[in-house]
Amino acid sequence: MTDWEGLVERTEGGPVSRGSMFGSPGLRTGKKFFAVWWRDLLVLKLPPDRLQDLVTAGTARPFEPMEGRAMNGWVVVGPSADRPPLVDQARALVESLQQ
Repeated sequence: MTDWEGLVERTEGGPVSRGSMFGSPGLRTGKKFFAVWWRDLLVLKLPPDRLQDLVTAGTARPFEPMEGRAMNGWVVVGPSADRPPLVDQARALVESLQQ
């Protein structure tokens, strides 16, 4: 089982469903994505302050689907990060934006 499969099993259900973003598997709540497994990397949509904390700590880096073009609000989370709580934070952010 990959890290992604474990995160999906833990998170999927209720308003959370699978989908495809950038041709990669993703998780969404409603119609908005909060997590993507892109090129074997976990990519999350996080609040700006949390995103900056992770980048500063060296456990994440800005997500650039095309080199040199960071996608606002999205971060690639490294394997040393505590991923399940970060996925929960990403989900909570996206759910709050839909209200």
